[in-house]
Amino acid sequence: MRLSKPWLFAAIIMVLIIWGNSLVPGSGSGSLSLSVVETVRGALDSLRLPSDWVTNFLVRKTAHFTEYAVLGVLVAHAFDPEHTAEHMRLAAICLALVLVPSIDETIQLFVAGRSGQVTDVLLDCCGAATGVLLTYLVWRLRRRETPKMPTPGGSDSS
Repeated sequence: MRLSKPWLFAAIIMVLIIWGNSLVPGSGSGSLSLSVVETVRGALDSLRLPSDWVTNFLVRKTAHFTEYAVLGVLVAHAFDPEHTAEHMRLAAICLALVLVPSIDETIQLFVAGRSGQVTDVLLDCCGAATGVLLTYLVWRLRRRETPKMPTPGGSDSS
């Protein structure tokens, strides 16, 4: 199976970032997400928009979903550079995108103040699936927009 090395490299970097975040103790992780909450609330308040709905829980779960959606895009590009959607390529993409969050949540079991959550694995898989689906959708739309070149010696009429 041919892989795209640049996209694979980017996917590996993303995995290392995700796993690196999982090594941050609970106090540091909580502090970071609370600072994001305050920043978002401040921005909404300055626009005179309601901000009470922005919670630590929402920020953390949105971060999970988003980082895995990005990973889904990277892995789809890495494992299927020709955009074939062959069963073996899709299986490899799925396997990678189930293993990474499973390992991620397992890492958190060994970090002070953190806990591994099955629900986070499911959320991460949903984010990854969204990234993969969006990637294939964009590829399909691009293929439709690409004008077909006439074959040499053939007629243009169908």
